[in-house]
Amino acid sequence: MINHIAFKNTLIQALGVEESRMDTFYALLEFKELKRREFLLQEGEYCNFIGFTIDGTLRTFYINEEGDEVNFLFHFHKRLEEMGFTDFESFLLESKAKLNIQALETSHVALISRKNWMELTHSDDYWRSFARRMTEIVYLAAKHRIEELLYYTPENRYLKLLEDYPEIVLQFPQKYIASYLGIQPQSLSRIRKRLMR
Repeated sequence: MINHIAFKNTLIQALGVEESRMDTFYALLEFKELKRREFLLQEGEYCNFIGFTIDGTLRTFYINEEGDEVNFLFHFHKRLEEMGFTDFESFLLESKAKLNIQALETSHVALISRKNWMELTHSDDYWRSFARRMTEIVYLAAKHRIEELLYYTPENRYLKLLEDYPEIVLQFPQKYIASYLGIQPQSLSRIRKRLMR
């Protein structure tokens, strides 16, 4: 059962939407329950939504040239940079998605369609400014993730993930964690053994 008041307040804080304007935004959302392993988006489809995690956990991943799944992002309901999800390139350009978005457990999400988003963000200056802010948030989240992969060692990436999201490390398969860290499962096992000494 979705607590709409709590979720609305979370969106007000996360998105920086004025309370008096939130009802307009909220009325455009579609709410869905996803079962474990259910896909919200698959590569080759068109991403016509921006989504927000209400509860549960989702992952965004792509398939590399070797046919392996590479986890790029996990999505929770704690902070906007993690609760928001979309294939932004597909969404903006109306091109085929390169990413997959899948529930890792039973999850509730809220979606705003591309049509509703475009109508809203072209309706007045307030919502145009809001759209720019959202674009900046998506860009900075992706930049942060890339910098993490470029500048931190796998061990430090693992320690940060463990500190921020211990539930991920405990609940989900080691291959998902290793893929997110940019390493093989065997390397993750070695890191864990080293840290347990």
